[in-house]
Amino acid sequence: MEYIPDYLKPFIIHKGYFPELIEDSWFNNPVYWKGRLISPQNETKFKLYFCGELIDNSIVGKQTSPLAIYADSVHSGERITLFDERYNGYEALLIEDKRELPLSPEIQFVDKDAEKEFEIIILGCSNTDFDDEYPATEPVQLINGDRVNKEYLKCNAFDFISILIRNAKGQVYTILEMELC
Repeated sequence: MEYIPDYLKPFIIHKGYFPELIEDSWFNNPVYWKGRLISPQNETKFKLYFCGELIDNSIVGKQTSPLAIYADSVHSGERITLFDERYNGYEALLIEDKRELPLSPEIQFVDKDAEKEFEIIILGCSNTDFDDEYPATEPVQLINGDRVNKEYLKCNAFDFISILIRNAKGQVYTILEMELC
């Protein structure tokens, strides 16, 4: 079973992967959730915006503010949050409360080919055995005080995330690889 984070479920499809990745054994690892981004209007081209820094065609967080990455549909303009370090992943749910931290100014992502529109694949995983870590059947308390079941954690407390893009020239780049604990 793939445990796609709840906030991404409406925007992920499991087909149409970039053909260049099909043979990549790392990409096909069964512990990962993965999918191609699609808008509610079935659009697959997006502009990317982020709060962080761009270093060598990769988006990274700043030490002084959380990382956030958004995809805006090229035609409808609808915004989809791909990752927000204040709310998404293992660390945000179980380790450190960053909800009150301000984001750095938003920047539009332009890749090293000077492209601004992309198809997006997003994937992640968790190395935590939540059944072993939380053996009781009672709800687990999150850092924000909410109580959730282990199935929620299996979907949402991922500790690794990666974002790959393909530009109009057919170039595929990994723009984010981040461990979250």
